[in-house]
Amino acid sequence: MVTLFDVGIMAAPLHYYPEDCPYWIRDANGNIFRSTIDGKPANSGFIDFTHPHIQNRIVQQVIAVSKCGLYDGIFFDYWNEHWPVLEGRTLEAELQAREAILRRIRANTQPNFLIMGNTNYRTIPKTAPFVNGGFMETVVPYNRTGTELKDTLIRVENALRWMEANVREPHINGLEGSAIPTQQPDSPMNRRWMRAITTLSLTHSDGYVTFIDRVRDSFWYDFWDADLGRPVSAKAQLYDDNILGLYIREFTNGWAVYNHSGVPQVITLPEEVQGVASGLLGTEHALVNLDGEIYLRAKPKNPADVNRDGVVNILDLTIIVRGFGTDSLEGDVNGDGLVNILDLVFVANQF
Repeated sequence: MVTLFDVGIMAAPLHYYPEDCPYWIRDANGNIFRSTIDGKPANSGFIDFTHPHIQNRIVQQVIAVSKCGLYDGIFFDYWNEHWPVLEGRTLEAELQAREAILRRIRANTQPNFLIMGNTNYRTIPKTAPFVNGGFMETVVPYNRTGTELKDTLIRVENALRWMEANVREPHINGLEGSAIPTQQPDSPMNRRWMRAITTLSLTHSDGYVTFIDRVRDSFWYDFWDADLGRPVSAKAQLYDDNILGLYIREFTNGWAVYNHSGVPQVITLPEEVQGVASGLLGTEHALVNLDGEIYLRAKPKNPADVNRDGVVNILDLTIIVRGFGTDSLEGDVNGDGLVNILDLVFVANQF
């Protein structure tokens, strides 16, 4: 489990500062700009994080979080590098403030301290060296259809692919799926949409997924209990170069497939697998559009059989020797993050 503490960089609870505090962002009538939840004013207002006093307060709060020992990192909402989010402030001033805050945090916390920003499906080229990943509130399918829905999904995919390639290690990218509010969270349509968001994440990242209803309650689906193991193949790989929008990724215990190609697809896998959602067993499986599935191997793979040829022999040791001293996923058979003598011994003992 990774636990992050939510630190307000733009929105602050109204009790954080006196009402006459000069750092609130105000409208033409002098009223504090309020954030909203479902279109209603929230008990928080927008604060001027471009001011040095507010930056000091944010940095001090983060340092305190890092020292308390309860959290792995922090979460910043409203993380946007493409347009200003504060009334009356320029984008340049906001970018300078964000970078200044991050530089001070990195200088006063441990290297493995995590920072996640609510980026949605936007890239963050300026602050990527300081941030471990982005949180993306994905689309709700009921209010987008056809080309609009497809274009939005492509934006999510592209942003997630960019994050995985450019942000600071270790990566911690997350997708938030939204249930259709007129249906129960476990309705067939919502389960289908949950599977699509989950397999989008699995095929495009090493990240996390949550799924919420209209009041932002989260739910747990048995689909997430599937033990896929560790990733074997690269991210964002097409199942077929001639079929756009159909992605597949192999794991030690099976495959994840995500389909937004616009039409149903038939997936053929090299061995017998069972669909986690469908329960069907075989080598060929049908997958409708805007859906995803996890296919688990009917026979669990022996981790010592590195090249998956059905026998543990010198060829498997050769792969480990080739990756010795690295974090190669292929050679790290015991899953401790490093290919070393322990992996050689593990394989040799099963000759």
